[in-house]
Amino acid sequence: MADSEFQRPTLAENISMIRTDLFARLDINDELRRMDEDVRAKVYAGALHTVYGYIDYLAMNLLPDLCDESWLARHAAMKRCPRKQAIEAAGYIRWDGVANNLTLKSGAIIQRDDLVQFTALEDTTSAGGVLRVPISCDVTGAIGNSDDGTLLSLVTPVNGLPSGGLADTVIGGFDIEDLEVWRARVLERYYWPPQGGADGDYVVWAKEVAGITRAWTYRHWMGTGTVGVMVASSDLVNPILDDATVAAAQAHIEPLAPVAGSDLYLFKATEKTVNFTIDLNPDNPSTRAAVEAELRSFLLRDGYPEGTLELSRINEAISIAAGEHSHKLIAPVADTPIAKNELAVLGGITWA
Repeated sequence: MADSEFQRPTLAENISMIRTDLFARLDINDELRRMDEDVRAKVYAGALHTVYGYIDYLAMNLLPDLCDESWLARHAAMKRCPRKQAIEAAGYIRWDGVANNLTLKSGAIIQRDDLVQFTALEDTTSAGGVLRVPISCDVTGAIGNSDDGTLLSLVTPVNGLPSGGLADTVIGGFDIEDLEVWRARVLERYYWPPQGGADGDYVVWAKEVAGITRAWTYRHWMGTGTVGVMVASSDLVNPILDDATVAAAQAHIEPLAPVAGSDLYLFKATEKTVNFTIDLNPDNPSTRAAVEAELRSFLLRDGYPEGTLELSRINEAISIAAGEHSHKLIAPVADTPIAKNELAVLGGITWA
């Protein structure tokens, strides 16, 4: 149950309480092995226990911080903070060195080695030895994102065209918003009620765009009256967003912002690459992996704009890694400041 001073009676306590009350009111002194009042006490106690359970359920769900998913949807609807749905990846499949005037029709099915399929979005004809066809993933989510150069194959061959092409900027796929990330956005609406363009408003608006989980507002970014909004994800490896997501955020915020669109600047963060040199004990693959994971989490927590990566905090992050007994931090040798437009990202780790 939600934290309170009220202690819900157990079923056994309810039975005992009601049984005692019935016997007292009916002035029953002789207790037989089987009595109607005893059965009645158990029935009443069972019903009361169900009522207590429902009250317990309501107590958990009346506020968004502890509620379950279905209730969170209700709280979010009242705060106009819907869950960000999954989005399919989109980009291009590319062939180089092919004959001119080869056409791939709209609707052609393309498949990746892991059987994820894509669909051609329009008729495209090769020119200059290059065929570059716009495609979108048939399933939503980050699973559709493909590194440049990933092999994509035609399900149905096209005469004169090799079956295998290469992925070209196939990005923009995002999974449905994590439940706890969504909950945090709903709670932000309580902390930051709309104020017609206050700093917190821009942060809230930016986070409504798929892929953006962090944002910072800078007043007078490019001069008096302008607003800069820096956006990023919470990805532990690469929190820097792509240009398409930044453009989507710009388009989303412009109609909401109280300033003219030309005075609103959406931009992605600049990487502040941080390299480490560590003398680790014990030095083995599993401990190294644990230290790397802890450092990535540390940089997500402390590597924010205008923050400082303090040596004591770095040492703490290394010390809590599973399997670590002792270590010596050789580099960096001093606290590392983060600039206004930067986010700290793990560079490399040298194991001394």
